[in-house]
Amino acid sequence: MLAEAPRPLSAELMANRIFSPFAYPLPRQARIVPIVAAEAERLAATFPVVWQAGEAGPALVVLRTLMENGTGFAPGTERALSLLPLLFQAYPLTLPADLGAPGTADRPGRRLMLDTACADEPGDAGAPIATSEGKLSRGTELRLRALELFERDFARTRALGAALLRHGLLEPWSLAFDLGAGQRCEITDLLVVAPRVFDTPALAPIMEEFGIAAARLLSLHRLSLFRTGQLLVLARAATAKGIAA
Repeated sequence: MLAEAPRPLSAELMANRIFSPFAYPLPRQARIVPIVAAEAERLAATFPVVWQAGEAGPALVVLRTLMENGTGFAPGTERALSLLPLLFQAYPLTLPADLGAPGTADRPGRRLMLDTACADEPGDAGAPIATSEGKLSRGTELRLRALELFERDFARTRALGAALLRHGLLEPWSLAFDLGAGQRCEITDLLVVAPRVFDTPALAPIMEEFGIAAARLLSLHRLSLFRTGQLLVLARAATAKGIAA
């Protein structure tokens, strides 16, 4: 999944020290992060929850900011652990980029990865992934729990996105904004459920296949799109602040 320098987690890496996710650049800066349906309710009140087009089909994602440099976050959200997607709650532990691809389920050494990117803002001494006696640290156990929650809902979340695409219910959601001072935001690979279908029977096959969980996710998705206006205001403010600095 999201990582800068991932390596399969081996015995030699278990002594590596890991820090708070906010000690690393990626969790602080990534603007589009894959999520699963189970965490949408926690995130949709703050960020747009949409889909991103990809070779493996539509991936459910959260749009955290319109900026690419770690700015433009709503006040109080940029260092809030409760608003981190599961993949970043688990960071720097992560899952393979080809999670869910055909033929990868039983591949040895591919289930758990460690992003070996440098922690550039460590706030403490951190803790080893495991002690010399093989006991996992508390931080490692919490990260593994986050990855378990993500992986448990991953296949169903991807299947829902694929069904929406198959039934022609997704449409492009291109974002193109002038941020001021000659800077622009251009995001062209996002998808949303076409607004017109919410007042028609078009969603019936999705409800029949995925049940009330799909209805909940689609409702959260639709409401979350209103957060885009705030992200634009914050991005323009961050641009102006950067120029003034």
